[in-house]
Amino acid sequence: MIISLVRLPEEGHRFEHLYELDGLDLSDEDFALSVRPLVSGRVDRTGVDVRVRGHLQAQITAPCDRCLELVALPVDRQFDLYYTKSDAETADVGERELQLGDLDFGFLDDEEIDLDELVREQLTLSLPVRVLCREDCRGLCPQCGTDLNRGICDCRPPIDPRWQALADLKSEQAKKRNH
Repeated sequence: MIISLVRLPEEGHRFEHLYELDGLDLSDEDFALSVRPLVSGRVDRTGVDVRVRGHLQAQITAPCDRCLELVALPVDRQFDLYYTKSDAETADVGERELQLGDLDFGFLDDEEIDLDELVREQLTLSLPVRVLCREDCRGLCPQCGTDLNRGICDCRPPIDPRWQALADLKSEQAKKRNH
């Protein structure tokens, strides 16, 4: 959904959009939508900048970082963003350290805001640093791939190659004792 700033009234514009489950291109993301996202809010001009305030509700599913089981994550997020016109001066700044307020600013290349891009960004920002199906998730066996939450496997942990000589020595001593 595109919000045109050319026809933006002086009093601002309210918006509300309910997306279809396949209404956003999430092919580059590590999550999927499980509930249709609803975004609502308003767009206002603040001098030369544009302010977009709103609310996003959705539910996404993402794989657990330990066992890969899909986890449902509710999204209930407020956002308050500013957009400013990009020009030659700001485009050629080069590398610089981001300040805290810089994260709430975006640049406009033309007179429109792509609400779909804003929603994708907010969905990504709502993901936790680590997605876990539960706090005590045991993950997958690194050798056979068994889900250790559902059962145990017969794999023995691999021996660190730095300790292999000691393991061989212990094995030889055990054989000598048994003969």
